[in-house]
Amino acid sequence: MMNSNYGLFAIGEACVALPLSAIREVTPCPDPLAALPTSAPGLLGAVNLRGQVIPVLTLDETTAPDLGEHRVVVVMAHQEKLLGLLVDSVHGVTAPSSLQVVGSSQSRLPVSHTFPAPDGGGIVSVLDVERVFGLPGILTVHDDRSGQDGAFGHPADEEVSPAATGSLLLVRCADHRLALNIEVVHTIVPRVSVRNSPLKHGSCRGVTDFDGVEIPVFDPLELTGLGRLPDHDTEGVAVRFREGVVVMLLSEVLELIPASTAQRLTLPAVQVPGRRYLDAVLRVPGLGDFLGLAVDEILQHEDLNALSRLNTPLSGSVPGQPEAEWGNQAGGTYLTFSVGPQVKDFAVPLDQVIEILPFPQQYSVLESGDENVLGLFTHRDAVVPMYRLSGLIAPGRGGAGNPEYVLVVSTGPGDGVVGMAVHALRAIEQSIWEEEQSPGPGAGLEGALARRRTIRLAAEGAAGEARMLIRVDLAAVGAALLPEAYSSA
Repeated sequence: MMNSNYGLFAIGEACVALPLSAIREVTPCPDPLAALPTSAPGLLGAVNLRGQVIPVLTLDETTAPDLGEHRVVVVMAHQEKLLGLLVDSVHGVTAPSSLQVVGSSQSRLPVSHTFPAPDGGGIVSVLDVERVFGLPGILTVHDDRSGQDGAFGHPADEEVSPAATGSLLLVRCADHRLALNIEVVHTIVPRVSVRNSPLKHGSCRGVTDFDGVEIPVFDPLELTGLGRLPDHDTEGVAVRFREGVVVMLLSEVLELIPASTAQRLTLPAVQVPGRRYLDAVLRVPGLGDFLGLAVDEILQHEDLNALSRLNTPLSGSVPGQPEAEWGNQAGGTYLTFSVGPQVKDFAVPLDQVIEILPFPQQYSVLESGDENVLGLFTHRDAVVPMYRLSGLIAPGRGGAGNPEYVLVVSTGPGDGVVGMAVHALRAIEQSIWEEEQSPGPGAGLEGALARRRTIRLAAEGAAGEARMLIRVDLAAVGAALLPEAYSSA
């Protein structure tokens, strides 16, 4: 039951949940309901749903039911029987990480479990479906649609699943919000100046200059049939194809999140020309819904693959620079960041960063005697120890001003995470060369801090120069700090 997904509903002041496998459909409540030739506590009447009469029950015994336009009926299914439940509103779908068993005496509702509300503001009560169907005097009807589509467009025995593993880059494209897997992103391009070109055709808007190369630019809204981006939109991401890159134009990069935090909802068969390039609706807690791009389909797009081969070196670019080696870089993908105005930027492997958060406005300060220990804050039902990264990797040189962001870093196998406060974020970038790792840097925090090496990052834009930065192993640093963080608490 712990790994199930649940639909969330309001009954009076209570927030309740039902397993998606028990939800057949959600429909507006008619006023009045059809009368039934029987009575039982909580039995209100019946709803005629496409020729099938379904009894409707209320579990809110505190007030007389108001069958207003905002009330809805949740059609529940259990052992091939149907029963309608009157609720006040629908609050979406969630997948709780854990459930707490409760006894029947703890609630006026037939509840089997509870779990924290997704927004952290209360408790969700899981209704015991078997007990609801077994209430005295309650009528049920046979499920004529057993095995067919259930609520939210899913088969009854299929649950809404989390999005794929890895990380998702959330972006805005005009009025649309899209999500794509970070694994196909070569780099974020903060300034895209699109020039007209003979390549302009279909979703291709022209070309832009990047890293000494002229690269085609495509509009994801035109590709998916959702419209067209305004000409003044000037951000983008370079997407890796088989033989090169193509820049995807966008309005704004919003956030990088773990894919596991998003709920995946099946996209209806909408009639748009580029429907095949849309994968699903991804529901991100606290941020809303995003259209997921079908990255695998986009990477197979014949025209875009042909465009990716046309990464043409600009006149005056660095001699000997490979023309189309984007998909075969010797290094990896990095997040570059600053720990202070007087300190050179650092880089961390992107796969070590679980999430990027604004610096918390409230957190518990720890009087540990170590100025690098900032305190504890809560995020996604976890307590996260937070450190001032400038004092760890650049002691005595960083720290001017206040940190603006926190990098939530995995400490390796298990659920351990540590927050690293930094002053500024730079970009997601690709390395083109990395110094070999020296063996045996030592154990503990000192050894983890010594696990750094020089990397060379690709140039930013046609006029930019490739940069040499220090790569830090924040996962190793976090693993060394975690025991100290909890002992300090």
